Amino acid sequence: MCFLLHCQKFIELVRVGALEEAVKYGRIELSSFFGLSLFEDIVQDCVALLAYERPLESAVGYLLKDSQREVVADAVNAMILSTNPNIKVTKNCLHSNLERLLRQLTACCLERRSLSGEQGEAFQLQRVLSSGKRS
Repeated sequence: MCFLLHCQKFIELVRVGALEEAVKYGRIELSSFFGLSLFEDIVQDCVALLAYERPLESAVGYLLKDSQREVVADAVNAMILSTNPNIKVTKNCLHSNLERLLRQLTACCLERRSLSGEQGEAFQLQRVLSSGKRS
């Protein structure tokens, strides 16, 4: 977990253009992961971000995308959920109760639309959430 968070901090520094700070941070925090085969590829990709003038357009630009943030957020979420003493089955740590409920809601809305011959609006969670703010 610490490794993922250190990598993400490094990536965020590169994202905002704080390259000197990213280099210092990498020397202090990421250097301990060099040489460990489990982390070798991701550490190399992170450090490679520094080699590009426009890292988002590079082969390692995927690290700067929101999907990378989501991977780290999901891992942190799973770690936090795993500390709940009431959870007996570890697979339940992958998703919170709220996330499972939202997935079920989405599936039900899509099924209802399918049964009505694809008539009506498609379910969009973001729209539903923002309409609640107006009420």
